Amino acid sequence: MSRGLSSATVDILSSNSFITCELVEFELDTPIYLTNAQFDIATETGTSGGTQTYIAQGSFMNYSGVREIDEVRINNVNVNFSGATNTYINIALNDDFLHRSFRIYKTYLNAADMTELVDPVLIYDGVITGSSVEESPGESLVTFQTANEFYDFERTTGRKTNDGSQQRFYPGDKGMAYSTIAINDIRWGRNS
Repeated sequence: MSRGLSSATVDILSSNSFITCELVEFELDTPIYLTNAQFDIATETGTSGGTQTYIAQGSFMNYSGVREIDEVRINNVNVNFSGATNTYINIALNDDFLHRSFRIYKTYLNAADMTELVDPVLIYDGVITGSSVEESPGESLVTFQTANEFYDFERTTGRKTNDGSQQRFYPGDKGMAYSTIAINDIRWGRNS
């Protein structure tokens, strides 16, 4: 079953004369378009409207977790940038990326001349839910966590981070008693 793939894409998949690469879109205030190919790719995708150039990241960008399942579940994808530049580190340290759209497309290229054979196929559509930065003397690694549209599906409806909501679900618990007070310094694990 082709699952909505065009007949041209199905024909390409049944041949041996293609290579694949992924196109990644971060919908930030200034959108970022990247590819894991070794060269830039100019193409049209469903969201960019017109031709968009995806900047080559080669082996410096990878992702994990895209899989097809037959049940409604949260699908998480982590996008990693090794040898990360200040651009990605600054984005990760700034909270403006949270809950922004993130998409991955797969495109098929002619193995002989690297031209695009068909329109890219959307393989993942989600939102950015977090980030992390790991630095060492030899390398910087920036990771963006993403999740599909079901990422808050298991959240308890009506729960809030205040004392009233906490008392409703857990009477007598003081865990949120001071949630509305700004505290400058919390001394965890110390007596003074």
